[in-house]
Amino acid sequence: MARPVTITISHELGREGATNRLRNGIDTIRDRLGMVRMQLVEESWEGDSLRFGVAALGHTVHGRVDVEDSLVRVEVTLPWMLAVFAEKLKVGVERQGRVLLEKPKG
Repeated sequence: MARPVTITISHELGREGATNRLRNGIDTIRDRLGMVRMQLVEESWEGDSLRFGVAALGHTVHGRVDVEDSLVRVEVTLPWMLAVFAEKLKVGVERQGRVLLEKPKG
């Protein structure tokens, strides 16, 4: 049975600023995924929403990122074989999201 996972990350950049950060940080995300033997295989922006696919362990996980004024919501549905990694996924996505969305100092 598939397991839906939702991750929310707050930010202070506004919708446009956060969207730009995520669009510009996609290469960093791609590199980080490669370090853990995963691959971004789909990427499609529609306004402030990104639909994506990540290949891992012979499966492709599809998800969506929605950017709001003060929040980014990441939703993925993990196949049952990958559901055991849900908590690790949450922690990793939150950590990387905070790095990308950190408000500039100064």
